[in-house]
Order: sequence, then structure tokens, then C-alpha cells
Amino acid sequence: MLDGHCAGLRFLAPVLTLYLLLASSELRAEQPRSWNAFAAAKKIALPPPNDGPDSWLHHPIDRFILKGLDEAGLAPSPPATPRILIRRLSFNLVGLPPSPELLEKFTADPSETNYRAIVDDLLASPNYGERWARHWLDVARYGESNGFEYNEPRRNAWPYRDWVIQALNDNFPYDQFAREQIAGKAEAIGFLVAGVHRSPSGAKDIMSAQERHDGLEEMVGTLSQAFLGITAQCARCHDHPTDPIPTADYYRLAAALAGTRHPVPKTKQKSYSVVSKKSEVMHVFHRGDTTQPREEVSPGGLSALANPSPDFALDAGSNDSERRKKLAEWITHPDNDLFTRVIVNRIWHYHFGTGIVSTPSDFGKSGGPPSHPELLDWLAHWFRTNGYSLKKLHHLIVTSQSYRQAATYRQKAAAIDQEARFLWRFRPKRLEGEAVRDALLAVAGVLNPKRGGPGFHDTKTIVNGGAHFYLPIDPVGAEFNRRTIYRFSPRGERSTLLDCLDCPDPSGTAPRRSVTTTPLQALSLQNNSFIWRMADHFADRLKKEAGAELESQIERAWILAVGRPPAEEEHNAALTLVENHGLAALGRALFNSSEFIVVE
Repeated sequence: MLDGHCAGLRFLAPVLTLYLLLASSELRAEQPRSWNAFAAAKKIALPPPNDGPDSWLHHPIDRFILKGLDEAGLAPSPPATPRILIRRLSFNLVGLPPSPELLEKFTADPSETNYRAIVDDLLASPNYGERWARHWLDVARYGESNGFEYNEPRRNAWPYRDWVIQALNDNFPYDQFAREQIAGKAEAIGFLVAGVHRSPSGAKDIMSAQERHDGLEEMVGTLSQAFLGITAQCARCHDHPTDPIPTADYYRLAAALAGTRHPVPKTKQKSYSVVSKKSEVMHVFHRGDTTQPREEVSPGGLSALANPSPDFALDAGSNDSERRKKLAEWITHPDNDLFTRVIVNRIWHYHFGTGIVSTPSDFGKSGGPPSHPELLDWLAHWFRTNGYSLKKLHHLIVTSQSYRQAATYRQKAAAIDQEARFLWRFRPKRLEGEAVRDALLAVAGVLNPKRGGPGFHDTKTIVNGGAHFYLPIDPVGAEFNRRTIYRFSPRGERSTLLDCLDCPDPSGTAPRRSVTTTPLQALSLQNNSFIWRMADHFADRLKKEAGAELESQIERAWILAVGRPPAEEEHNAALTLVENHGLAALGRALFNSSEFIVVE
């Protein structure tokens, strides 16, 4: 008999839980946790100006960062150079390298006025939505096949992707952005069914009930992590081991989604979205076992959040749309500080590489404590009072001096704060795999700006016994030179280039991406067929823009690839390389440089 998840692993659960609890308690032994994510946020006053640099005393974020640095015995770093700053800004806001013209514009006039104008231009670009949609799709576990053993492709999953891109470009208030994905139009509520889903097996009774509740757990888990930073799914079989989430709370959330179902495979639909059916009666299942129903529960929220009220005031006969509407209203309620804390922390995480809370989808006791709890609550309040505007939040962050610092490593500072959690410098970040691919297309001069619609396929589908397998291929043509967010992304498929650069499989949510350093990365950036093709296009662009003179071509190569002219030693080495192996070889060398794939 199955009991909750997998009966074969049941005996390991207590041991594993105890191990994790002991490990996490050891890590926190020296740092008592007083911060409580479930508590209402206090109204935080700005720290008074201290003796920091004058340019840091006028921005609210900098005041908080200076206070933390001072308490830790640290000092901020000097500003980044104009070239480094604009390259950082461009990749962070639009996911593409800055044009030579933009670099020249800012290096010639690095004034505050010019910088803010560039920030506004980048936020207004349609490339902004394409960049930041990628981050949200990681959280939403967006994929274009079902996963599991048959892994059927999903018809028209892409309208959800396009909706996210457009909503971000249109600067939907974040509370509206969330409500739409829980209880809005068909394309938006594709969020609820974006994750893995086992196709109906045809099994009866016990197995079909198990499959159904596994699907509900997937939805509840993603919803609670994405919008509340809470692992509510851990309470399916027992009260949450560390957070104040009883089992009944999990089933109340599940009851709110009790009418929500995935489309049946091979059926026609304009978008892969929620199929709304009659809501089933929800019980608390003892240890998650669907054969052991206990008390009946009504749709509701988490009791640990007393404000807003977790009582949805719905009767047993309420329909699916009513339940999801109440759920959306509860999550996005202005009094729900957890909702705003989680999103401002996510945005901070993507800009700085680590969030104020280092575990962006787990604000519970098993997650990391905040480095700047007062700043987190101040930002949450500021965000709410500024209309939940994501673009305003981006603007606030990137105009701070904390963001504009140099990435210079200082040994004495690192001895105090190795990870730079207190932001004594800007931590360098390697570009995500998608940004590397997009940057290659951009500098090679072949990036196709086509937006929206079905994605391009760089996989070959093989069907064997009803199971679908997706083999990576490297097709050629303008359609395949679109931004990487527009690629068809089935589960279980591993693109050779993207895989080695740590792109996650969409079988699970990815609030933080792994960042590894392996020989395969260097080998791929030298030998992958896509890299060779981009190097050839890059060489053609150099000849076209710099003329026939080799020295001019080399100068242009450095400007396009890394945003600066080459040093004398680099120039001489490049001359030798090009004379012996051609311009394309120079492109491959630059594409494999840390300066190309790392943002300082």
C-alpha cells in the first residue's frame, strides 16, 4: 500500500528528517534565529547617515547597507568603471551585452543623469520582459512536456510563456501578476499546471486517487514556494517539521485547488492551461494515505498568517473559480507581508547573486536567516506603497551605490565576509546558459529579434512504446537564432551547451541555479558546433564593420565581445593567432574568456 509518496522509501523519512534537522541546527548554533518570516513586518525607519562616502548617504538602500558594513567592521568598495557598470546593467536588465554605441555614450558621459536615462531605456525595452520572464519561468517550473515515463509534449504551452513576457513588459503590478496566474485568464493560469504531471494511467480507486493527490501536492508546493516562500507541501503527510504549518493547513490549500486539473493529453486547446471541474470534497489524509480519510476541510490559507484571515468563508459546494479567486485574494492581500517580502528578495537575488534571504523559496526555519532583515521589511513596505511596480523596484536597486560598486576582491574584507553578504563589493556572476547563448548571437550579429509564438525546436522527438525522448540537435537558420527563452523546452532533454552551463531541467522549480566550474564548459565553448558557427558569423561581422585591416578587426573584436579595446599584449597575441588560424579562431578564444561569460 502506498503511504503518501513512495512506500519503498517510507522507512527513510524519519531518519532523513532527523539528519536534516540536526544539520541545520548545527549550522544555526552560532547564530540564533530571532527573525520570523510569518510575523507582520514592522514599519522601519531609515538608518541615520553615518560617516560613509557622500554618494552613499542619499539613497535608502545604501543607508541600510552602510549600517550593516559599519557593524561588521567593513567598508564599501569604490565605484565600478563606466564600462563594467553598463555591461553589468545591460546583462542584468535585458540579458544582452550593451552595444558599442551605448558603451561609448556612457563612458563619454558617466553622469548620474545619463546613467538614470540608460536605466529607463533598458527597462522600457521589450528585451526586459524576455530577460526577467526567464527568471520567473524557473520559479514556475515551466516546461513543454509532461515528464514522467511517457513525457508527452504539451500542445500550446507557449502562450503562458508569452503572457509572462508581456505582463513584465507592461509592468503589471505584482499583486495583479500573481492574481492572474492563480485565478485569471487561460494563458496566465497556465502557471498552475506548468509543472510535471503524470498522464492518467487508467487505474481505478487507490492508484487514481494517489495520482490525483500527487498532482495537487505539486501545485500546492509550487504555489506556496513561488508566492509565499514556504514549503507547505512538506505538511502533506505530517505537520511541517520546522514551520508552523499543520497538516490541516496543507489540505485547506489543496481544497482551494480541488477543482483544478491538467488537460487530457492529445486534446486540442489554444493554450495548455487549467481545466476547471467540480471541486472534490477534501479530507485530511492520515500520513498522506488516500485510503485513510480523516476530518473534512474547507478551502483556506495558512493559520500561521493570522492577518489576513485564513478563513475563505466558502461552503462545500463552492466552485473552482470561486475557490481560486479567494486563494488569490488571500495570497495578495495588502496585509500579507510574506507575499511582498518574497518577491523583493527574489529581485535582490537576481541582481546581486544572493538574496537578503539566501533561500528565496524557503523563508521558513530551514531556510537561511536574512543578512539585512530591516532592509527586507523596508523594501517590502516600499514596494507595496509604490503600487507593486517591479520596474520601480529594479530602478531603486540599480541606482543605489551598493549596486554600482566595483567587484574588486579585498582579502581583509573577505576574511570577515567571504560571500560578500554585507555587500562590501559586487560579487562577480557567471552568465546563465541562456544569456551566454543570447550574447553569442548578439555579438555575432545574427540575433533574430522575432518575439512570441511557438518556440523553435533544437530537439528531435523519438517515440518508443508511447514514451517520448528528446534528442538534442543543432539546426541552422534564422528561426533558430531567436533568444533562448523561445526554445521548445521539454523535460528530460539536455541541450549540450545549456546543460554544461547549469541550465536546470524544468522538472522542478529552480529559485536558485547551481553554478559549477567544469572542464566541459571550456570544451563546449571551444568545440560546440553552435560556437563554431557563431565564430564564423563573428568573423564576417568584423570584416564588414572594421574593413580589411587586421588591426582594426582585432580592435573591433574586443569592443564587441567584452566592451573594451585590447591591451597591447592581447593585441599582439591576437595578431599571431589570426595570422595562423583566422578570425574565427579569435572569436572562439574571446567566447571562452572569463571576461565574456562573467559579469563583474
